[in-house]
Amino acid sequence: WGMITGSVIPGLGSMLASSLDAQYDALREAFDDIKDGNLQQDNADLIWQLENTQNQLVVAGEALYIALASLEINEQTLDRSLDALDRGIQEAELRYQLGQISALTLEQTRANRTALISSQQTLNMNKENLEIQLKQMIGAELSSQMELTALPQVTDEQLEAMDLEADLAAAKEASYSLYDAKLTLDDAKETFDDAPRNQKSYEYQVALHQWQGAQYTYNAAVQSFETSFRTLYNQVKDCKQVLDAARTALSVEESSCEVDQLKYEQGSISYNTLLTAQD
Repeated sequence: WGMITGSVIPGLGSMLASSLDAQYDALREAFDDIKDGNLQQDNADLIWQLENTQNQLVVAGEALYIALASLEINEQTLDRSLDALDRGIQEAELRYQLGQISALTLEQTRANRTALISSQQTLNMNKENLEIQLKQMIGAELSSQMELTALPQVTDEQLEAMDLEADLAAAKEASYSLYDAKLTLDDAKETFDDAPRNQKSYEYQVALHQWQGAQYTYNAAVQSFETSFRTLYNQVKDCKQVLDAARTALSVEESSCEVDQLKYEQGSISYNTLLTAQD
């Protein structure tokens, strides 16, 4: 310090002293942040943010997987519809030869097949695009073959264990977006607390408006989160009852198909009618 302040160059000593003061203040601030745990908290927040980004990528991959699985189901439905339409065209051609329908009716039946083939090609294109996206996400070769496995089944025990209020509280606690919104609110409150207490001053009014705006923004974020969560929660229950209804309808159709199988063996219905029952 004596060498700096005693420099023979005019002004150099004070300049170096100011530089050292600034460096010391910066190091002191960093030291105090470590001592108070602020730096550790910032690092923990950064890790949480990165984990949140990772989770969002996983959710996007899962949604893409489910969308692709849905397209495969639609593809199977289109294949069955196309088979049924082909049977209908054969029947229409026979009826036309017998003079039971007009040539226009026959052409209209064939035109339906063209429209169905077009829908099938569009579905295949969308399916291929989703497959490419999914391969890219998991790091697979884009030209490789992909075969989806069955989606995991949700058990009755898992559904019964659902507790809306407890699960909502846990989800809010684990939400980084709500945590980040709370940090913004706390920063606005700190700025307001540091503002001059003169309510007529410009600085006070700006800090007050920013704090009030941050409160509205935070409350809106919480409400939006709760609304989305409750909506998703209700959808789970609704999907369960839709699935149960579909299983009941499937059981009825299976029984009906067994009856039609017997009728076909007895010669009371045609083969096309049996195939329709199987569909």
